[in-house]
Amino acid sequence: MKIKNYLLLILIVVSGVALSVCSFVCLQTKYKSYTTSITQEPVVAPLLKGAADGIYPWSEYVAPEGADSIVGDDSQGNVQNGDTGNSETQNENTPDETVAEPKTFTMVDDDYFNDAVFIGDSRVLGLSMYCEALDSRSTFFAKKSLSIYDIRDKEWVETEDGRKITVFEALQGVTFSKVYMMVGINELGRGTNESYAEAYKQVIDRILEINPDALIYINSIMHVTKEKSDGDPIFNNGSINVRNMAVVPYADGKHIFFLNVNDAVDDEEGNLRADLSGDGVHLKGSCYEPWHQYLLYNAIVE
Repeated sequence: MKIKNYLLLILIVVSGVALSVCSFVCLQTKYKSYTTSITQEPVVAPLLKGAADGIYPWSEYVAPEGADSIVGDDSQGNVQNGDTGNSETQNENTPDETVAEPKTFTMVDDDYFNDAVFIGDSRVLGLSMYCEALDSRSTFFAKKSLSIYDIRDKEWVETEDGRKITVFEALQGVTFSKVYMMVGINELGRGTNESYAEAYKQVIDRILEINPDALIYINSIMHVTKEKSDGDPIFNNGSINVRNMAVVPYADGKHIFFLNVNDAVDDEEGNLRADLSGDGVHLKGSCYEPWHQYLLYNAIVE
């Protein structure tokens, strides 16, 4: 058992270092606009912020207007990224349709959530209990200890007549255009990163089958406090970061968006602020407002 714990710890450390290196390498290119100061935030923070806008380490880098073009030859001798060659060739490679630009976040008021659905575990349940502005406007399907596998496979939403149905059946009975999801803390130590990510994708696909025009906001798994993280081989922030990165690629900037809510509740070291939590994992009842405000400032308006 101890050997498994050590292997998990090594995996977490290696993954954390790899993400930090990727973020650092891209600080002056892809993530320049997401950087404040490496002395004021974790070096991996710009990567997570960029990922929320659909910008990943492997994304093509587009230099800002006015910057020098990067010119290079491909294996067939064609000029790339800054080609000023044959205009006829350029026209042949230009699609007729205009490529849709990724949507950007903007600030909204609470009425934005009138047709929103929140799906998640005890942290989302707490949001419904202690954030009246959201609870009075939105529909909540939340349950203590809920996992992505429960959402996908189980009948757990209780109806008014006492029956239990799947969340997908429940969604067909409400009008919605936005879905906010937060799960993941209960899945730590279960399955693999791949199985977690695949289950998440299956849930997203099912929701979009019900409403293809819906906006889906993947809320990052919220961190735990430093004390909790340092003392738990499973429920720690290294494991949480790895699971968060597993679903980041689903954010396409059009229908699906990744919200790194840890930006609103973390301390300067990347842990859940100790003053916001009583048990190291959940927010205190009086401390949900930072999350609420973060949602108000990070919304997509069609």
